[in-house]
Amino acid sequence: MSITRRAAAITVAVLLIALTACSRSGSTSSSTTSAPAGSSTSSGAPGNGQFGTLTDPVCGKAPAGETNTASALGVTADSISVGTISDTGYVGAPGLNQELFDASKVFVDWCNSLGGINGRTIKVDKLDAAIFDYKQRVLDACASDFSLVGGGGVADNTGQNDRMSCLMPDFPGFVVNPLSRGADLQVQAIPFPLDRLNAGILRYVAAQYPDSTNAVGYITGNVAQTIVNKDQYQDAGKTLGFTTIYDEQYNAVGEPTWVPFAQAIKDKGVKGLYYVGEPANLGKLLGALAQINYKLEWVAGSGNLYDQSLVDSAGAALSTNPVYTATAVTPFLAADMVPAVAQYEELFAKYLPKGKNQAALGLNSFTSWLLWAQSAKACGADLTRKCLLAKGLATSSWNGGGLQAEANPANHGSPPVCIAFEKASTESNPTGAFSLVNWNSSDGVYNCDTENIVKLTGDYGKPAVLADVGKTENDVK
Repeated sequence: MSITRRAAAITVAVLLIALTACSRSGSTSSSTTSAPAGSSTSSGAPGNGQFGTLTDPVCGKAPAGETNTASALGVTADSISVGTISDTGYVGAPGLNQELFDASKVFVDWCNSLGGINGRTIKVDKLDAAIFDYKQRVLDACASDFSLVGGGGVADNTGQNDRMSCLMPDFPGFVVNPLSRGADLQVQAIPFPLDRLNAGILRYVAAQYPDSTNAVGYITGNVAQTIVNKDQYQDAGKTLGFTTIYDEQYNAVGEPTWVPFAQAIKDKGVKGLYYVGEPANLGKLLGALAQINYKLEWVAGSGNLYDQSLVDSAGAALSTNPVYTATAVTPFLAADMVPAVAQYEELFAKYLPKGKNQAALGLNSFTSWLLWAQSAKACGADLTRKCLLAKGLATSSWNGGGLQAEANPANHGSPPVCIAFEKASTESNPTGAFSLVNWNSSDGVYNCDTENIVKLTGDYGKPAVLADVGKTENDVK
């Protein structure tokens, strides 16, 4: 069981890679700051259906004179049944990605308190895939639900053909495997395609440490999904002029000591290290580097490293090897500056005070729910899957009211161009708290530059399409 649990935990790190969508370049100067205190513009938990910058009410009663119909599977005149998938019941890591269920409950309770979607109450089926049951949970949803919303699973590749077969729309909180990334019948609030990558974090470290790009190392756990992600960042790094001199995998079931990895990094003369995997394991590696007195110019990784477990594991080692990461959801550090983040936390305080209100994947889920609700509302009394997908895929500009970077859900091949940078270090804070990094920010906390999007040269697979199961868009009703 310990082997399975450990491998799954490493795999789950990939789930947060959707958070690393974007960034910007420019000057090589940077500064790290915490969100300013006392600058909150939050108006409290929104009671009028508005959210953040979404001034058109997201939820509400049916317009006067409009009569809803029982228009699709899972849709009656009074209710909409939808499914949310997570892996909370996996015995090796109980509560895995509970934030997806928590954020879904908070959204639905809030939305229903306002009248639901055009007067229809939302009913949520919590579909626990427990990692290995993703396919069965999709089949369960196919039997009774109108769509999937706000969820995700480690093994999301196993249910895509079944989802295509039953013509089930999905507004996922995240996607992982190639079959899921840009699949048909899917609307992603934060697109995560296979052939393009926001490499803003690599551009940032290259700008700050220009002498490091000729000696870059990459390391990840020996799990298929993380290896693919590492390969994609290495691909992007090569395009940006990085030279790889170290490329290694660590044992996903655990390492008795990280000193051999640290020593190999030192022996190779690595100057900058890109890491893909669990935050706590990176902390152990940093500790080993400190033990042998080796200092890298930079350590970087994707958005899942924005996690307290990194700080707890690394401790004082962050003073010599600070870690940079980047997210396409708005950091909780910015709650005083971005009303939507403060409102999100206030909704949790009202509807689920003991829920996971500080988990980044919860933001992913919530912004997907907002996009789904906007799309469903636009269909009015005659809510069908065809209409839902058409409205969702017609959305060419989306930021979840401020919960995420600007994105284009209408284009599966276009990841967000903006990104927020964070730094974990004990240089100025003994506890190693994260701070925001301002690097030519042009949109609030976000740094936006189209050059951050790098076209990948490798072949990383293809997403599932309707044709795989003998279906077409004309079959969607």
